[in-house]
Formats: sequence, structure tokens, C-alpha cells
Amino acid sequence: MTTSRRPQEEERLWAERIARRMGVHCLPRENRSLIRMMKETATDAVVVVGSDGAHWEDREGNTFRFHPNLAALRVKELAAGGADALVIAASLQPGDRVLDCTLGLGADAIVAAHVTGEAGEVVGLESQPVIAALVDYGLRHYPAASPWLVQAMQGIRVVCVDYREYLRRAGDDSFDVILFDPMFRQTVTRSSALQALKILANPEPLDPESVREALRVARKRVVLKERLMSGEFERLGFRVVKEASNYAFGIREP
Repeated sequence: MTTSRRPQEEERLWAERIARRMGVHCLPRENRSLIRMMKETATDAVVVVGSDGAHWEDREGNTFRFHPNLAALRVKELAAGGADALVIAASLQPGDRVLDCTLGLGADAIVAAHVTGEAGEVVGLESQPVIAALVDYGLRHYPAASPWLVQAMQGIRVVCVDYREYLRRAGDDSFDVILFDPMFRQTVTRSSALQALKILANPEPLDPESVREALRVARKRVVLKERLMSGEFERLGFRVVKEASNYAFGIREP
């Protein structure tokens, strides 16, 4: 963990805060290149906080940082009275409590937060500390022009935890809707952010026990986003309700 070469005080404080959250050391940059820092500390990657935000970078030049991506367009469409496949599949309503078990870059959580509004709640779970820390930082610092998008991003509470552990501790019917999107295991997009996400993300597939726990915790619906021909809907007992070009949504209801 480090900063830009000439950090402002706020950047330094945020770097220290993120380092504490990730459980790593925050080292002064001292005008060193990132490659030099990685060699001197015998590490393969570093997280940097600078004037342009926070990002992860490894020795191969792969980088990861938060960006709302298509969530910005989806929120804009919804704000204009349009529809969204996730919102339809999950039957999201204002005031709903939503648990996103596979936060990733947070696109679906952002859309859910826009729909559920101030009366609702969206909790995003991410098991990988680097992803959790950078997405949480990005949700609060990304310079979005749309007030709808800013409100949605800042309405998400990020928790760094494995969803299996979180679900076991959660009370019955404590959320209205639970979301699973393990699609990053088979990422085919050329997006550099999603390719880096695949490097950092937990590759373990969704297991039947977690689905059973989700059905206990969800009051209304459990939603799975997957590739239609992956076989996951059949394996986990989900009924497909919405198809798109590269993926589909399946649901199970308690």
C-alpha cells in the first residue's frame, strides 16, 4: 500500500485507512517507481492512492480500479422511466433490503440501491480484501455527474466477508432479496477492469448449502445471474425468468 509520488494529506490518510482495512503495511512512496517498490519489498502487487483515485497494480501491468461501467447507463435508464432486467427478475421495490453476495465491481448493487432508495438498504459482500477496499473507496469518491448515480453508490454498505459465513449468521427473513453473480469465473469480455477482477476474485462456484441458507434469509426471492448454458441453473434448482444476450437470471422463492 502506498500513495502517488507527491501525495496530498488526504491521499496519505486514505492510503493508511485502506491499508488498515486490508491488513497490510502502508509504505511512503519516496519518489520510487511502483516496480522498484515491489522489488524492494518482494511483493507482486501494490495498491496506490493518488489524485486520480485508488487502484491495484501488479508486476505484469494489470490494474484494477472501481468504475460504475454500465451501472451508470442502467441508473439513467431507470431514472427516465425505463426497465432493467435485474430489477424485473428480482422484483425489486422501493424500501427493499437487498443482500448482494458477490459484489465485484458493484454494478448490480448500484442499480438495486437506486431502486430501493433511501427507505431501503443494500449490503454488498466481497470476500477479497483488495476488491472490497477499492470498490468501497470508489463508491464514495468516484466523480459521477449524475446525482441519481451518486446517491445510489453512496447507499451501498460494503462488507469484506465470505458470503457463506455471512449467510450462516444472518437471521431468517432478514433481507427481501438476495443476489448471486459468480459470472466472473468465466469472464470473456476484453474489459481490463473485469480481467483484473478475475485475477483478484474468489473463483469458487456457488454451492447448494449457500443457496439453502439464502432461501432461509430471503423473504421474497433469491436471484442467480449466470450464463444460460453453464448448467448452474439446473444444478442449483433455479428457474430461468429473464434471458439476455450473454447471461440469464434465475430465481428461487422461499
